[in-house]
Amino acid sequence: MNKEIFDDLGRAISSAADTIGRKTGELVEITRLKNQIYNLERGIKKDYTDLGKMIYERYMSTGTTEESLLPICEEIAQKEILIQQYGNEIDSLKEE
Repeated sequence: MNKEIFDDLGRAISSAADTIGRKTGELVEITRLKNQIYNLERGIKKDYTDLGKMIYERYMSTGTTEESLLPICEEIAQKEILIQQYGNEIDSLKEE
């Protein structure tokens, strides 16, 4: 009877260890894939930024862009003017 209990206990422990090993492997793979997704999404955001920068630089050099993009380019230009003004104010305050 004791041998049967130990055999059952051994099988239960072995089964639990197999399950834990399999789940750990799955978790590692899921984490790896999520990391790949995160890196790709970060790359896309950088590409969007680069694309927007190219469009805006073309707008600044030619003064024209697609009509649908014009309001955004004008807003960026206004914000750059404000940034310059605020920077000048900071410089003035530092000189006092």
